[in-house]
Amino acid sequence: MKKQLLAESAAKLYIEKLMTLENIAQRLNVNERTLRRWKAADKWDEKRSEYLKNNTTFHEDLYKFGRNLLDSIQNDMAKGEKIEPARMYAVTKIMTMLKNVKIYEDKVTSEKHMPEATKPEGLSPEVIREIEEKILGINYDD
Repeated sequence: MKKQLLAESAAKLYIEKLMTLENIAQRLNVNERTLRRWKAADKWDEKRSEYLKNNTTFHEDLYKFGRNLLDSIQNDMAKGEKIEPARMYAVTKIMTMLKNVKIYEDKVTSEKHMPEATKPEGLSPEVIREIEEKILGINYDD
């Protein structure tokens, strides 16, 4: 049973925390050869690749969407076609939101890596207001 728990812990560190086998061996006090066997048997590389693919950040997805939309507008302009104002408006909104979404995601990511004792619990009213103002564009007059 202990072996199975160690293997699961090692896999999580490798797949989700992107640690090296050397670091995992030191942390869990397991031989690197054993880790290499577990890695091959349980296909850790495939699982890591899938994990990374499924965990793209929203700002990356938003950027790709904005980039594709901008490319389609440029293609239409090159063909001399009429560009709908809504598409242009969408591009400008995406561009203004990208920076704020990235800042927010970086903040959340850094909080995930904080020691448990210093992690804030839940969203504070200040964070909610910041999200509403900077990401959602809701302005409150004080």
